[in-house]
Amino acid sequence: MLRNDRFNFISSLILGAFLVAIGLLAMEFVVNNWWPVDINRLDLVRAAAQDRADAASLLEAANLEIILVFLATVLTAVTGLVLPISYFLNRRFAAYTDRRFGKLEDAPLLVSLRQSMAAGIWVAFCLWLQMNRSFGLAVALLVATVLILFEILLQIRSRAAQANLQ
Repeated sequence: MLRNDRFNFISSLILGAFLVAIGLLAMEFVVNNWWPVDINRLDLVRAAAQDRADAASLLEAANLEIILVFLATVLTAVTGLVLPISYFLNRRFAAYTDRRFGKLEDAPLLVSLRQSMAAGIWVAFCLWLQMNRSFGLAVALLVATVLILFEILLQIRSRAAQANLQ
């Protein structure tokens, strides 16, 4: 049991490091090689530097595909960063969360991956709100609360399915 537990933690650590590396390398490529604003709207770059441009006009001139790719790289990097932490916390508090952590199967890594992806989605969403200049603590906490409640509902569903099998 302990041997498999170490293997799962090491595999979550390796997968997390791989996701962080892929996310950071892709982010570096996007930031250094792609221009996110339409080349015909360079006047907005000057206006943004002088703090005269509003967020709506900046987003109107932005290339949406590049922004989405950038947010996807942020999601990937944060998911990889949070994955080993999520696995460790799920393993530590297995009595209070999912009982499958006590068995020998791949489900704990998948549960940790789902939870770390939720953290990545939250960070990418907060970053997108900051790009729109509409980020606030209340909105960030509201979105985090919704994601946490969604995870709680998934945990309840998993426990109900386990109770039906027994």
